[in-house]
Amino acid sequence: MHRIRPLALVLLLPCLAFLTACGDPVESVRQARIAPDLSMTVAEALEKYPYFTQVRWSSHEDKDGRVVVEACCDLDVAANCRTVSEASMAAATRDVKSDYFLARFVVEGYPRKVRALEAAHVTQCTNGTRLFLADPKYLRAIYSRELVRFFCLEGLNCPPGPAQERQESLTPTPARP
Repeated sequence: MHRIRPLALVLLLPCLAFLTACGDPVESVRQARIAPDLSMTVAEALEKYPYFTQVRWSSHEDKDGRVVVEACCDLDVAANCRTVSEASMAAATRDVKSDYFLARFVVEGYPRKVRALEAAHVTQCTNGTRLFLADPKYLRAIYSRELVRFFCLEGLNCPPGPAQERQESLTPTPARP
């Protein structure tokens, strides 16, 4: 029977941990360096953004068979909306269950390649309505540590009434002739 020497074990364990991380899509995204700033990892950019209180990571396979990793980042509403009056804040938060930023990434191939898929502000209302506002500029602003007034955008407070989903995009619409 072969005995593993302590030094060999010390060298083997980090290698096994590294190989395990290579197979985990969440860890692949967390450690990825993508545009707009290759000097920091995705995890560093999201977890150090001053207006997020928590970042939760998950992965799943979408209907097209792609591996999608999601970072759900809870917003610090008070810090994000410092310039909003108390009355306006009360009106805007009246029917809000949760408010967060959602970043989605696709993980492909081996070695793992990561690309940003979508960045959106999501408001979950108490009546079940989910408001979804996507903007490709969100990630760039987060990487730059710029204040993005996610929660304070006008017209995004929860409507009264039955549950529904509103999805809006800030992608420019072509002008009509």
